[in-house]
Amino acid sequence: MSLPSLEQTKAKILVVDDQPENLHLLSDALNSEGYDVKGVVSGEMALVVATSAIPDLILLDIVMPGLNGYEVCARLRANAITQNIPIIFLSANNDAVNRIKALNAGGADYIDKPFQIDEVLLRIKNQLKLQAAQREILQFNHELERRIQERTAQLESANQELQREIIERRQVTRLLQESEEKLESILNSLEEVVWSADVATSNLLFLNPAAQKVYGRSVAELLNNPDLRLESIHPEDRDRVELSLASSLNHSNDLEYRIVQPSGEIRWVWERSRLIYDEQGIVKRRDGIICDITERKQIEEELSYEAKHDSLTNLPNRAKFLERIEQALTRSFKDQHYLFAVLFIDLDRFKIVNDSLGHLVGDKLLIKVAQILTSCCRNNDFVARLGGDEFTILLNEIQTVEDGIQIADRIQKQLESPFYLEGHTVFTSASIGIVIGNHQYQDSSAILRDADIAMYNAKSHGKARHEVFDQEMYDETRELLEIENDLRKAVLQNEFVLHYQPIVSLETNTLYGFEALLRWNHPTKGLIYPDKFIHVAEETGLIIAIGEWVLKEACHQLSAWQSQYSGAVELKISVNIASQQIKDRNFLATLDRILTNTGLSANALHIEITESTLMDYNPETISLFNQIRDRGIKFNIDDFGTGYSSLQYLNRFPISILKIDRSFIQGMLDEKENFEIVKTIITLARILKIDVIAEGVENLKQFRVLQTFNCKLGQGYLFSKPMDHQSAALLID
Repeated sequence: MSLPSLEQTKAKILVVDDQPENLHLLSDALNSEGYDVKGVVSGEMALVVATSAIPDLILLDIVMPGLNGYEVCARLRANAITQNIPIIFLSANNDAVNRIKALNAGGADYIDKPFQIDEVLLRIKNQLKLQAAQREILQFNHELERRIQERTAQLESANQELQREIIERRQVTRLLQESEEKLESILNSLEEVVWSADVATSNLLFLNPAAQKVYGRSVAELLNNPDLRLESIHPEDRDRVELSLASSLNHSNDLEYRIVQPSGEIRWVWERSRLIYDEQGIVKRRDGIICDITERKQIEEELSYEAKHDSLTNLPNRAKFLERIEQALTRSFKDQHYLFAVLFIDLDRFKIVNDSLGHLVGDKLLIKVAQILTSCCRNNDFVARLGGDEFTILLNEIQTVEDGIQIADRIQKQLESPFYLEGHTVFTSASIGIVIGNHQYQDSSAILRDADIAMYNAKSHGKARHEVFDQEMYDETRELLEIENDLRKAVLQNEFVLHYQPIVSLETNTLYGFEALLRWNHPTKGLIYPDKFIHVAEETGLIIAIGEWVLKEACHQLSAWQSQYSGAVELKISVNIASQQIKDRNFLATLDRILTNTGLSANALHIEITESTLMDYNPETISLFNQIRDRGIKFNIDDFGTGYSSLQYLNRFPISILKIDRSFIQGMLDEKENFEIVKTIITLARILKIDVIAEGVENLKQFRVLQTFNCKLGQGYLFSKPMDHQSAALLID
């Protein structure tokens, strides 16, 4: 009675992979093909399942936590129950060492990650075919052995049944013939090349018909010419293959190489072979199987190209660019006279183009810029797109930094011309960072980092320019990073304090109120002023939390003074508010909550904003300002005259006070222009019924002139420097 083949039954497959997405992908694909699939995520689970519900085939990942694929395979091979289960390894490590290691561990096949489902299904099908063939051959051999033993016993016990023995022997012969025919039929039906060769002479002993498709030659031609098989191997691969196959030390081989057909077509193949020994342990032959992996190689090459190139501009991407920098570094280690440069290019205001004209125009602009960058470089230079609007250029074999500057200037010049895209005229410019690479650098990421730092310096100094990296830039960047890290701790650990600078009525020489000024009481660096950290707080978004603390602390302090001193009842407190706070959707609710919790009257609070905050004329912003004004809170414009001073926003927004910047006050006695600016601002404010605070009043002459201008309020060192809350309280009492 013959056993059912794996083709006739629902083959059981165990999938072992610690990546759930791979497990699901393989399970779904195999289930759809009618296989009975079990999936596990670890080697330990695989051993339990394999011995309790014995599978027909195992797909086994190599790299897993706990037991890896090699260890799992070794344990399965050591167990009599599971030692004959075919195991196909899955691995992202596709070098020859790992393949040989997998085969030595007892693997039947090896599939590279990322895998193609069609390839996995084909490999499984072929393994099951081979397993079915082996089972049928084993079945025939067992049957044959049983019958021979049976007939031999009968002949020994009854020589008189000679005729019956002859008949039985004929039956045995027929069974042998059927077994050979069955095996030949199976081998001839395989798409893989199956071969057997004499180790001493390399002469082929067997070759199935699949060889014709792979080699482009007939089986007879290959069998008749012992050298033709090796001669068909690509010249660059031939020595490696021949050496591996000829070595008697290589009990098994796992190779990938190319075959050149007579037509010139090249086929990639994967070959696995092993030595076969006789009962005395002497090598008899080498048996092998060859799979055509040309399609897989083409897919790998396409994926490799896509993985290292930008699909929009077709330029190399970050990964490819870093490879080229590493190559340049390697060369610089060998030749200390070799210099190269890296240019980091970032388009200025690209987001405006994308947001206003759409991504189609933005994409076409990037394509045009990529073409310009390529045209501005030499043939041996390397242009790449890192992503977004960031590009990089590797300049090979430069003599001095001037070579890099020359290329940067050429790019800037080219970008001065407008682009005509989708019916739009588009202008752009670029900020460019330049770094000189040599053997002093240890890795590509450091070079790219320094080029990026130089680019941001160029952007911060006005854009449409280039900067060459130096150590000072790096130190500044490190300092900014250190400030950011410390600033985050400061928010959590409440390291901030407020100082208060008096605002004085120039009409009555009495105290009008205070401006609350933020200070950072750093645990090791002492008192730090806002000019050292506010820009970092704004860039990181920490300004929202810090600004809320300042507002709450200032309101609480004035409320406390008003409760303690009768002279503080009419005092005002001015608090600087950043534009990010104004744009925060929760700002109005935060403002109401703080006033409620501190008990401070809204008309005692002045919010100070910069002119740039008023540049946003959208209805939501204007509505917010009006809601704040309706609560009784006043708006002060800080540093008036230094920014985008405009009568338009003075009319649109509910402004109560203009603060004239200290630079005008300090220069008004020496420069006629400053004198006239101060006078004009005060006159304009009086016409608009807006009060004025003169900042930076430091001497009596300035004080007297401001009084003649009818300036209502003043602030500066003439009256007092900023002070802590205890000292400020002395001015009130």
